[in-house]
Amino acid sequence: MVLGALSHIAFTVSNLDRSAAFYDRVLGFLGYERWPAVAGQAKWKKTDVGIVLLYAATPESADRRHDRYAPGLHHFSFEADSRAQVDALHDLLRNNGTEILDPPADYAYTTGYYAVFFADPDGLKLELCHAPQAYINPDAT
Repeated sequence: MVLGALSHIAFTVSNLDRSAAFYDRVLGFLGYERWPAVAGQAKWKKTDVGIVLLYAATPESADRRHDRYAPGLHHFSFEADSRAQVDALHDLLRNNGTEILDPPADYAYTTGYYAVFFADPDGLKLELCHAPQAYINPDAT
């Protein structure tokens, strides 16, 4: 364990079966392995990071889509090793009827930033990006 390393992220979902099927496709593509979970949850792990779905939406909010402009999580981004992986996930998502928010393209966030943005079944914005220059120290010589 490393102090401050990400342990897991948990998403509240309105329909566990529907969301688990979606995340099985996406996280399976990204190399995550489905793990046993307690009732009302679905869980995936890769290396030391976990992603957990919680069927915990309250009745009054279960029909409401995620609002990324309200306080809280705006989006969650995964890294790709290549532009081809971004394109391959886009094809998988499109072939499964996933809502594509922004198709694969070059974005001006940093040099070489290439990404696809999409929504999970509850409207949470997700991203797969290939950003080879994103973590280069500009002060390094």
